[in-house]
Amino acid sequence: MILSRFYRMLTLALLAPLLVAGCGRVKEKPASLAANADSTQHVDSAAAAPAPVLSYEAQQGRNIFMKYCAVCHGTEGKGDGFNAFNLDPKPRNLTDGAYMKTLTDDRLAQTIREGGRGVNRSSLMPSWGARLTKNEILDVAAFVRTFAVDSAAAK
Repeated sequence: MILSRFYRMLTLALLAPLLVAGCGRVKEKPASLAANADSTQHVDSAAAAPAPVLSYEAQQGRNIFMKYCAVCHGTEGKGDGFNAFNLDPKPRNLTDGAYMKTLTDDRLAQTIREGGRGVNRSSLMPSWGARLTKNEILDVAAFVRTFAVDSAAAK
């Protein structure tokens, strides 16, 4: 019994430094190794582009959009939210720059305020005029504008 206790203590004493060392931070690669590793990887220029800086209104609109709209339109505005599966017609793809350019800011705000039925579109899109204030609707419209991708730039 004394011998088995001795072996347990010895094992613990030998493994403890290894466990502590394994929990430490990972050291960064030297600059020369990092440069060589990066040169072999392909980086997509679109993915490397920084995210656009949002105005205050668009930031506020993002919070509201994520709460009420992303369920159907998706977090990226592609009309692929988790509830989109249940809808026919599918929610509008807000990243379609060609279509979004045809909408004035007033028309976009009207669509949010009155819903699809209010602008002769799908009645499945609810009206948000009773829930959101005028400024909140304008904030959501400002955020929705950030989704639109120019079709010429996307190619």
